[in-house]
Amino acid sequence: MTTLRIDAHVHLWRLSRGDNVSLSPAMGPIWRDMEPDQLVPRMASASVRRVIAVQAAETLAEALFLVGLANRYPIIAGVVAWVEPGSTSIVEECSALASLPVVRGVRPIRDDNRSIAWMLDARLDQGWRALADTALSLDILVQDWREIPLAALLARRLAPLTVILDHCGKPDVAGGQFAPWAVMIEEIAALSNVSCKLSGLMNCAAPGATASDLAPYANHVINSFGPDRVMWASDWPPLDLASDYASWAQITDIILASRPKAEREAILVGTAARIYRLPPERETAS
Repeated sequence: MTTLRIDAHVHLWRLSRGDNVSLSPAMGPIWRDMEPDQLVPRMASASVRRVIAVQAAETLAEALFLVGLANRYPIIAGVVAWVEPGSTSIVEECSALASLPVVRGVRPIRDDNRSIAWMLDARLDQGWRALADTALSLDILVQDWREIPLAALLARRLAPLTVILDHCGKPDVAGGQFAPWAVMIEEIAALSNVSCKLSGLMNCAAPGATASDLAPYANHVINSFGPDRVMWASDWPPLDLASDYASWAQITDIILASRPKAEREAILVGTAARIYRLPPERETAS
């Protein structure tokens, strides 16, 4: 198996900053500061060399926090920042974000995206054009797998944009709702501007899920999108609510074991590096 991998989706937060409103004490083990010093040992357990830090707060201030962390920690190869596409200054905000080399894309969120119907509002078109004009990619977080068609509709409208579907569209693995989700995945995968993150499945499954439980979902994503449009990710720290970093890496290694080396390398490294246009690996600070 390939030993090197890029983690295309982690979150980092410092609770005292005050803008991580989607977090709460009920989340137990992740209701604490989660910063690079907590992440590095987990990366080592899975032979991860670099990560993409994705927004976890609905503020531009958090983007500055993540960029600042990236300046201090070379393991952060890219940042996916939050934006409000309906902002009256969205053109200037996208221009500012794109001027920061480590910012590779954005993930717009409203109310934790309990529904993504808001993203189809035609009044947001200026915001989407601003993303295209600055070559920032668009991550889409779907909280309800039944809204994957909405993500597909948006991606079809935004064909010039590079779109990334997060967490396999969050299928209901625990409830065994494979067939309808699978059709929706095939439909969005038919759009050549869309890629998908192989992540989130442990949180969608019943406790104690194994590679056998998750393989049908993971393999369907890979077969639908192709390895060149699938990127491995952990979704840490939320992953810790269902499993742990090393276990998820081991499960995906089992699922990918029968695939050719070139496919494994694309999923574990190449797709994330290409889609997020990552620079060569930086030297680790001493």
